[in-house]
Order: sequence, then C-alpha cells, then structure tokens
Amino acid sequence: MLTTMTDARVFIFVFLFLFANVDCRRFETRCKLAREAIKAGLPNDIFLGNWVCLIEKVSNRDTAAFHVTPSGKKLYGLYQIPNKWCREGKKGGDCNVACESLLDDDIRDDTACAQLIFYREGFKYWSQWTIRCKNDDLITKEIYKCPDLSSRRSPESDITLVARLRRRLARREVLQSNLYTYYGINNWIR
Repeated sequence: MLTTMTDARVFIFVFLFLFANVDCRRFETRCKLAREAIKAGLPNDIFLGNWVCLIEKVSNRDTAAFHVTPSGKKLYGLYQIPNKWCREGKKGGDCNVACESLLDDDIRDDTACAQLIFYREGFKYWSQWTIRCKNDDLITKEIYKCPDLSSRRSPESDITLVARLRRRLARREVLQSNLYTYYGINNWIR
C-alpha cells in the first residue's frame, strides 16, 4: 500500500485530478488560440506567434495538459508551467496561483503566470520553444492571416520595427536586455 506521506499526497492529487469536475478546453485552430490568448492578456505584438508555437508544442493546445517529468517535476496546463511557479491545493509559488487552476479552461491565470516567467527568464525557459519554435516564423505568418487578427501589423512592419530598435540601441549604446539575448535579436543589432 502507501508507505510514505509523499505517496499518499501523490495518490490524492492524481485521484482529485482524474475525478474532479475540471472544465478543460482544447483550441481547434491557431487563430482561435491566438484570439483567446489576446483576450486573456497576452500582448498582440511580434511575440504572439512564439506564444502560439510554444503552446502548441508543449501542450498541444490543451488547457488540461498535465505531465510529470522523469525528475518528478510537474507541468500544468496550456503553457506547461512547472510546480515551482504554483502550489498544489492552494495559491502559492512564484505566480501565487493554485496548480489545479492552471488545468481549467480559464486561461487568464495561466497567461499571467506564463508572462511572469517570460519576463524573468525569457522564452528559453521552455526548452521546447528553443528546440521547436526559435527562429521559426511559420506560425507567426499563419497568424497574420487570421481574419479577425488582420488589423495586426504585417510581417514587413515587424522587420521595420526590429530595424528601428536596432538603430535606437546603436545610437544610445544601451546595454542589451536579457529579452534580446533570449530571442536572439542581439546578433541583429551588431
């Protein structure tokens, strides 16, 4: 049977996870996912395609995605947020959110936590983004074609934006932030 307190906690968590009435949602298309992510607070900017790619690669667009890594780290929800950022059973962790709330169909808390991770660590925090999304603009180009997101800038205007940022940074000789290093823009500046 269960010999340790840890085994009991894992058993209870799995039991609650399997039998609790958790509303979950799977986004059928990238356009729907992008639309809902923007409604949940994700900025509609040049990184939107990266967010959609990340979500697609780590959770297959499923809000109830839950994985346990071989090392025992638990990953929750649409963005596969590790249990360091949340707390099981009640609010806590670096995002001050209950891990179970990352598994429901309300993606506002998931998105806010993912943005906090991004601002602290960058996209490289998610190894799947580095492996499968970095330097791949296929999803970004597809999102530009979404009918209700057509008011977004064109890919050409993003290139113009990057060029403008490059000139600004060169003029001001500003230290490059971690965001530029994580995204790889620092190589474009020079």
